[in-house]
Amino acid sequence: MNRFSVSRLALALALGSTLAACSSTPPELQPSTQQAPGTASRPVLSPEEAQNYTQQRYFSALDPQKAPWTPATITLPQHPDFVVGPAGVAGVTHTTLQAAVDAAIQKHAASRQYIAIMPGTYEGTLYIPATSNSVTLYGLGNSPEEVKITSALDAGQDPNTWRHTVNPSGKYMPGKPAWYMFDSCQRQQTASIGVMCSAVVWSQNSGLQMQNLTIANTHGDASGEGDHPAVALRTDGDKTQLNHVNILGRQNTLLFTNSDVQNKMRNGGQPRTLVTNSYIEGDVDMVAGRGAAVFDNTDFRLVDTRTNKEGYVFAPATLPGIYYGFLAVNSRFVASGDGVAQLGRAWDLGAGENGYVAGQTANGQVVIRDSVINAGFNREKPWGDALGSKRPFSGNVAEQRDLNDLQSNRLWEYQNHGDGSK
Repeated sequence: MNRFSVSRLALALALGSTLAACSSTPPELQPSTQQAPGTASRPVLSPEEAQNYTQQRYFSALDPQKAPWTPATITLPQHPDFVVGPAGVAGVTHTTLQAAVDAAIQKHAASRQYIAIMPGTYEGTLYIPATSNSVTLYGLGNSPEEVKITSALDAGQDPNTWRHTVNPSGKYMPGKPAWYMFDSCQRQQTASIGVMCSAVVWSQNSGLQMQNLTIANTHGDASGEGDHPAVALRTDGDKTQLNHVNILGRQNTLLFTNSDVQNKMRNGGQPRTLVTNSYIEGDVDMVAGRGAAVFDNTDFRLVDTRTNKEGYVFAPATLPGIYYGFLAVNSRFVASGDGVAQLGRAWDLGAGENGYVAGQTANGQVVIRDSVINAGFNREKPWGDALGSKRPFSGNVAEQRDLNDLQSNRLWEYQNHGDGSK
């Protein structure tokens, strides 16, 4: 099995630094050549239109009477509530992540609970349930690579294999906080467990914060070509913050859903997530799902060692009546291969081939702005046809255009730089 390794991540980051150092003028300092309205295959926002796509807009509440979410910088306490690490080490309260999270939830505290994680590799899944209080998990290492949460899961696993992989020693038991999450998956009467249950870390905790750690689904190249979702991180809760987090996988590396406690996607709700100073790696629909997510100063790396063909960064399934899905700003997009990778495609969730219905089917929304795109991306067709319905990509380039015209795709660019942006 070809597994992800921290050394591979370090090599990727070092390569990016080397390429930047070899250039006399870094791509982000070169003038952007993108001009509105762009083309039907590559629509570009005007400066006036771009004013609609800022973090504040993405984090607005669905209820117009409520103020937008304005996340503050994650602050850490001098003394955490719980410490995860090896048995016998001074200060350690729990030897497993799940036990620490369970204790934080069962404490029923009104205040945020802080869980510090000592350097090491923590094998197995971590489920963080919905609760009235929020949880912060953070690594105590000098870098995110020093604290790793890993498991090898595939959406194609049969429920029995999945059950023994995820819960070999009974860490999920009736009466424990995360039992309902495990149970919603293990009692499925399906041939395979599915993408919704393939996550290494799955959170329904609103207000969740994670900092200075790595989450990896190590199924990797072993899955081969074809449809093999293998999620590293899935979040359903509102107001989630990820800072200095590495998220590694292949297909559907990072999945956002608006699911309820029955593990069913809803036709309402808009969970919001802020990702900063982080690194995300995958090959097919590596950032997918519903909700509003803003990525600031984040590295996206699309690899092709499993598929040896084009891949996709974003696969949004934004509900048709919601204006904001995913926003990437001040970020970097790097793809392996020779100009075949794509920035993304709409996920027409629930629609079969030719089944897209404007106003009823999900119509994904993405803006990539003020970012660097390398030469590995397809310059002529940076956005792919929709997943599910196979709806051909169609960008709106009308002189007076509706940015939320549901007859067109809502996938946009603005003021990007680099060879892949031209």
